[in-house]
Amino acid sequence: MKFVFFSLLILSVNIKADAQTIGSWCFSSKGLPVYQYTGKLPFSAVDKQGKDAEQPEDPFFLLGNYRSTLITHASGRYQFITAERVWARINGDDQTNYGWNEASLTFNNNKKEKEIVLTGINTIAANQALVKKLFGVGFARYSYQLPNSIQCTRTLSIKPSEKINTGNPSFIVTINIKNNGRQAQRLTYSEKMLVNYVPNRTQYTLAENRPIVYHANIAIDQQKKMAIARVDYKANTFLVIPDKGERFMHDIAPPSVFMVLKNDNPKDVSTLTAQKDTLASNIELVIKSNETKVFSVVIGLADVKNFDGIERQVMDLFAGAGSTLADDGLFAQQWKEKLPDLSKEKNEILRREMLWNAHVIEASAKYSEYYKETMIPQGSVYSYHYGDNISMRDHLQGALPACYTNPELAKSSIRYVIKHSDADGEIKRGNSGFGYTPPSIYKESDPQLYLFNTLAEYLLITKDYNFLNEKVTYYPAEDGKQDLLINRVKKYFIYLRDEVGTGSHGLVKMLNSDWSDSFFHKYSPNVYAGTAESHLNSAMVLAVFPKLIKALESSGNSNAKELIIAMENYRKSLDIAFMNDLGNRKFAARAFLNDNLKFGVDEVCIEPQGYLLQIPSLPIDRKKEIYEYVKRKISAPEKIGIRTRERPLWGRNPDGEDGGIWYSLEYPLLLGVASFDKEEAMALLMKFSFQNFATQYPDYWVGQWTAPDEINSTLYREGIYAFWVGVPNLKTAFQGYCSHPHTWPLFCYFKLKELK
Repeated sequence: MKFVFFSLLILSVNIKADAQTIGSWCFSSKGLPVYQYTGKLPFSAVDKQGKDAEQPEDPFFLLGNYRSTLITHASGRYQFITAERVWARINGDDQTNYGWNEASLTFNNNKKEKEIVLTGINTIAANQALVKKLFGVGFARYSYQLPNSIQCTRTLSIKPSEKINTGNPSFIVTINIKNNGRQAQRLTYSEKMLVNYVPNRTQYTLAENRPIVYHANIAIDQQKKMAIARVDYKANTFLVIPDKGERFMHDIAPPSVFMVLKNDNPKDVSTLTAQKDTLASNIELVIKSNETKVFSVVIGLADVKNFDGIERQVMDLFAGAGSTLADDGLFAQQWKEKLPDLSKEKNEILRREMLWNAHVIEASAKYSEYYKETMIPQGSVYSYHYGDNISMRDHLQGALPACYTNPELAKSSIRYVIKHSDADGEIKRGNSGFGYTPPSIYKESDPQLYLFNTLAEYLLITKDYNFLNEKVTYYPAEDGKQDLLINRVKKYFIYLRDEVGTGSHGLVKMLNSDWSDSFFHKYSPNVYAGTAESHLNSAMVLAVFPKLIKALESSGNSNAKELIIAMENYRKSLDIAFMNDLGNRKFAARAFLNDNLKFGVDEVCIEPQGYLLQIPSLPIDRKKEIYEYVKRKISAPEKIGIRTRERPLWGRNPDGEDGGIWYSLEYPLLLGVASFDKEEAMALLMKFSFQNFATQYPDYWVGQWTAPDEINSTLYREGIYAFWVGVPNLKTAFQGYCSHPHTWPLFCYFKLKELK
């Protein structure tokens, strides 16, 4: 059978680095990717019909370590975020999903003051001719050409975490001012940040109506040039406040916030001030012709409430820092050592994007004080918009590339998920707040399958079979009950086999939902949960179980013998049922809610196809036949990916789960293709790339260096995100930095490298 596949050569020719219209890529002196943003501010774009594309007006880039996040905007604004107890913005602005800070430079010559505000979309930051903006691994850099031949550079740098559960939750703003003119200049530089602690889950609630309100009490040590804002809370409604370590929907122990001014120029007048809840570092200086002055402002979070503890934290932050004159931030070398060595990768696009993705994984991973683990969040709407850590399948998918790049992080992420489960084998959907799992209608059918997949990959990649004998804590964490990991795996299997169960066709049931959270929005789970069967779940069993069985056999763990037998018997019975249902069809059906409601029988749905193609026992000729048909139905005429549907199932807009392009679905399909055609799988990897998105949709910034969980297909407003929750203004919603567009391609890249 003859195939017409994407040509990797042709695709590489079409994807040019200069195809960008709002910026361009380069590599730093350390060989790390850097993006120069040259687009307009405020950002705006229209779709093919001339309608507003509704993308955020101030594009952003992600920095961070395991204990803090810094989302830096093209305007110089930033969002300083913590997720250690709850997801919250430290400097929350009145606008949702935004932060408030300000940098300014005032000319004080001849007793005349002229202030130039450097940050904000309606300031000098919008002037492309006067401001150069670079965003790279661990840093964001803004260079301003100012009056009187003054050049000012602000560089924000954040230090990587050396180990899981650790990190310095602080960042450094390095200010470099050079006088290129002939006359001395008298200047005042100011760096300000609002301390306004706003949990993400309450940002859409009016401040006066939030159940907990926070206030900053600021103290300043002018001699040490340190300010500390102790964030206190007060219940704004009737609440029963637990102890600090107990799970709770709200945060009752927010961190302190500090600002430290470091300036070694003795002639400058350096002061720290506070106006209401705003911290400010102010430096009055005289700068001679051809002179350069450098100073720093450190902003961070601290558990301590005294200046001595902060002083030690700042010393630790600067340990190992590079030159303050470096173009790629203070910690470029440490980031380089943290990321995989891809220097031998000849494809520049792959080398750049995989390093970029590896950085995003490290920057987005977060330590949980409640679970005492570090995990990779889903990000995007869940984390940054609503402050939720859901769902467990997302965390597990996020951990896949870390099996190659940072096994300890992958292992901690797996433990994090396991710590969400009870003794019966159920895995809770997630948490919102401090270890708090809210009541929910969801009774998902697939978390155990995703855990089996990630655990199998971890064991086979790292050979760390002793992991099976580690003890892991049950939920809730404060009870301290533990069991061996291998025993947890047994309970997960029993839960899948007996609680999830199989339906009348012998397929794995769907319960409330499988991957598709919204499948039952039209079809009530109260009616169909007892009968609905998932072809996606069933295909996952047949693709994943052989890997886990192989890993358990390789472990030599005597405690796994009976489990292996039970899993193999389950797999065999499911294989008979699934293949009987598949018959001679050229694609797997999607789901049977009952004998009269069958979906994906007459039209292709992507969900089960990727795992169908990964089934090791399925003959290669059959895989090729299936892929050729599936590709024709849902890949053509897509420019950037493979959509979920041949045509919509539910009679609404053909977007989102009913027609969009989902990274968590198209990459498993790539892995299925890799099982019989590496060249075609590599072509898909290039098709799914950020670079290809920039080539196909150069006017949209969302999708060029990050993306949400899905992008619209050609069926409906192609290239734009179908934001799936109601918000007053989509431009102020959080778009981008979902984990899937970063974690899945990196995992698939390493998988393809393993193939001969």
